Amino acid sequence: MTLRRRTVLLAAVAAAGSAGASACSRHRDPPPATPPSAFVPESDTQSTDYTVTELAGPARTQLRRRADQAVMATFTVGSRTAVLAGPRRRFTDPTYTTAVIDSTSWVRLLPRPWRQGDHSEQWFVRWLRGQISGKPKIDVLAAALQYLQDEPIRRDKNGVRYAGDAGFGYVHTADERDGADFFDYLGIPWRFPDARLVRPSGRWNRKLDCSGYIRLVYGYRFGIPLFNKSATSTVDGLPRTAASMAAHARSVVIAAGDDPSRPPKDLSAIAPGDLTFFALHEDPALITHSGIYLGADTDGHLRFVSSRGTVDGPSFGDVRGDGYIDAGYFGLRLRRIIRL
Repeated sequence: MTLRRRTVLLAAVAAAGSAGASACSRHRDPPPATPPSAFVPESDTQSTDYTVTELAGPARTQLRRRADQAVMATFTVGSRTAVLAGPRRRFTDPTYTTAVIDSTSWVRLLPRPWRQGDHSEQWFVRWLRGQISGKPKIDVLAAALQYLQDEPIRRDKNGVRYAGDAGFGYVHTADERDGADFFDYLGIPWRFPDARLVRPSGRWNRKLDCSGYIRLVYGYRFGIPLFNKSATSTVDGLPRTAASMAAHARSVVIAAGDDPSRPPKDLSAIAPGDLTFFALHEDPALITHSGIYLGADTDGHLRFVSSRGTVDGPSFGDVRGDGYIDAGYFGLRLRRIIRL
């Protein structure tokens, strides 16, 4: 179904990529070091025709500019992830790859999962206004890249180091808890809804395992609820391990193999901000690694970023396996893609 709408707020969607803030962001971060300036939002007084299109596979709502049918925003039914059009950015990880990702996607989080028709609801109007007011603030993708090698330390007003070059920390013996979680990197205790106060491990200071990295970005930085333990049924948030996230985090499944020991055949529905899951060890059906999809690089490969032992921290590089999911080492071991 396609509906024509003449509304100032929908015209403002295009500005949200550059000027918006996540309504759930825990930190008010500065904009990227070199924010693009070529993008000019349409005038608040200019009326523009938009189409609101409902699509399937997965069910999602697209806002398109009628003049040229450019997609300005995509919202997936059942998901809080919003992908907005914005200024072009260039993502690089020069220590570990020559690959470059040129992206116009800006990933934000809605305050609640999307439903068809929400574009006309007051809560969405308020949310969208929040995206385009105030100074530019960081989005999910830029935040995820603040942990790559040589990224500068960033602290909040309380002195907590919430970003900067992260190492890799993983479980070494059966007597230890899972590896370096987000609060280990932060160096602060954390009280979970399913546990008492949990304290950071000094050995994992400034380190993250793969799921701890996702929890730091989507949970601590952008407000997705966090749990201390693995889940056995669906939870509204992120459980502790990659396997538990893939199976039980409330989300929309974007791709999965017909056989749990084989990769998905169709990756066409993937979008920046999706979570990717891999089976890297002996059991081809056991998920042991996770990452965040960034977008296609200039060679057309689908790149993801994750915290890896091979490079001692977050990277989308090509050390001991090309850092993309459409072929090669990780492509063969990809098992599931979800959208929070």
